[in-house]
Amino acid sequence: MASLALRNVCKSYPNGFHAVKDFSLDIQDGEFIIFVGPSGCGKSTTLRMIAGLEDITSGELWIDDQLVNFLEPKNRDLSMVFQNYALYPHMSVYDNMAFSLKVRRMDKKEIDRRVREAARILEIEHLLDRKPAALSGGQKQRVAIGSVIVREPKAYLMDEPLSNLDAKLRTQMRVELSKIHSRLKATIIYVTHDQVEAMTLGTRIVVMQSGVIQQVAAPVDLYQNPINKFVAGFIGSPAMNFIEAKVEKQEGEIFLSFEGQQVKMNANCSRKLSDNGYINRTVLLGIRPEDLHDSPDFEGGSQMSGNRLSFPVQVREMLGAEILLHGQLGKADISAKLKPGCRIQEGERAELYIDVNRIKLFDMQTEANLLYVRSQYDAKSKIS
Repeated sequence: MASLALRNVCKSYPNGFHAVKDFSLDIQDGEFIIFVGPSGCGKSTTLRMIAGLEDITSGELWIDDQLVNFLEPKNRDLSMVFQNYALYPHMSVYDNMAFSLKVRRMDKKEIDRRVREAARILEIEHLLDRKPAALSGGQKQRVAIGSVIVREPKAYLMDEPLSNLDAKLRTQMRVELSKIHSRLKATIIYVTHDQVEAMTLGTRIVVMQSGVIQQVAAPVDLYQNPINKFVAGFIGSPAMNFIEAKVEKQEGEIFLSFEGQQVKMNANCSRKLSDNGYINRTVLLGIRPEDLHDSPDFEGGSQMSGNRLSFPVQVREMLGAEILLHGQLGKADISAKLKPGCRIQEGERAELYIDVNRIKLFDMQTEANLLYVRSQYDAKSKIS
């Protein structure tokens, strides 16, 4: 396995478009790193530069202390799994997995050992004699991954490998990929636009927007401590609610006022707003749908149970284990994720309790998280 380092890597094209800007990241041996972001954010371009399929305009790429900017892809000892399966239809599963090793003229016994070991890890030993046409989508993807595993490269690069699968298969393959990483102790760099994949698979996540790293953090840190509005809104499903609110001070207490409603701030929020001069200014209040409750009896709810959010319910979605309520408050779209016992119906007004200890506050101009707690990854994050 290998460690990788990207130093101020940039990618620009002759037409002046800058796809990746000043990308710096250290990837440790055995990490499962996720590049995530919306379409066109530069995540696949960055992966292709690591693979050697795209030239690096400026900056440096190091693999195990070797500068590889000008090294041919075949000499980097990296293997890539693409979005499409790219299997040879006339070959058996065994021959598909063994093909790259045969091209290298590897010993037949070693080829057989590697193919059967990869098949065991992927639980496709019973499929080795079949042709790709006889396989399901999930089985084909396992074979494609197996074709990469047998090479035993320094690192595995995966470009949205699950995007062509249906929802059920994607869930199953996420679990399988986690198992594979645990068994191989491999360095994996994985690109996806699906934040659920990112949260469930990654040891660390790199969130990108417009070619720029916004934040690098472990999944739980990214969720609980987003650096700015973009990260807060991108991570989490349904997305975080954002409400414009005015900061007011009344009788020594600090409140957020919006659409005829008020939310009393706890001590931490009050101190940050006061110390940074936000009294009588407008901020963006961020509330995750799961931090709204139809009863004050939630963990930590008794202390600030007077804080409520009221909005008319336009849509009610029953998802079995949870209920989603959707509505609008002024210009803001509001979603709430509640327990299945919730009785609030479409057309009614939801009166929900806010877990004020979990809210986020953002500057209206910079969109920086006013409650952000600095971490060891700040040098790799974009602090607005």
